[in-house]
Amino acid sequence: MIDIIYKIVTTVINKELRGNITPDEFNKIAKQVQDEIFTEYFDDNNRQQNRNNKGLTNKNHANLTKQIRQKISMFHESTTLVYDEDTDRFVLPDDLYFIEDNGLLFVNSVIEEAQTADLGYLLNSLAAPSVTFPVYETFKDSIKVYPTEIQSKVNCRYLRKPLDPKWSYTIVGGVEFYDNTLGDHQDFELHISELPKIVVNMLSYLGINIREGDVVQYAEGLKRTDELKEINQPR
Repeated sequence: MIDIIYKIVTTVINKELRGNITPDEFNKIAKQVQDEIFTEYFDDNNRQQNRNNKGLTNKNHANLTKQIRQKISMFHESTTLVYDEDTDRFVLPDDLYFIEDNGLLFVNSVIEEAQTADLGYLLNSLAAPSVTFPVYETFKDSIKVYPTEIQSKVNCRYLRKPLDPKWSYTIVGGVEFYDNTLGDHQDFELHISELPKIVVNMLSYLGINIREGDVVQYAEGLKRTDELKEINQPR
């Protein structure tokens, strides 16, 4: 998908006589746009869920809540957390976006989140955390689980951040040619249906405003051009 987007963006820029965009500039804008669309999923999901609760949504393909959740589901991950003896904490994954509801488990027990301000009282109360009813405290990149006897087998279900897209290339005759075999290549991780929106948002950063319908036309034009090139190639 990233090469199609690159071709559309550069085609529109050339048509609008806006100069050129370097691969590095393209990749920076691509990351910004992907992060923005990814973040919007959660706001959109909350709005649609509220509409669902009021009975204002349709079923099946018209159910936007289901569609958004399917897009989000691509980023679900599960891992066993590593315990750091130096800090007495479990290290969270580097790509963590947020922990899912009831996403921390010790064996079959859900580890509930506890607010730091309440921990002092909680630890000394009759409802103190136990192996059966553990709790955790959140830090920047780790969590501390109570009771502290728990030092292993903590499983984390979470949503990860999308990987940064990168249009990778090799240079031939001073010209950049797309090369997806390079180790640093990374396609967009958003659903293919987001292609028009990605293009529109990327071009807006370059001061160019087009409609999503125009993007589809550009994509179809590029497809026909590629097909003609393939037909005319010597065999």
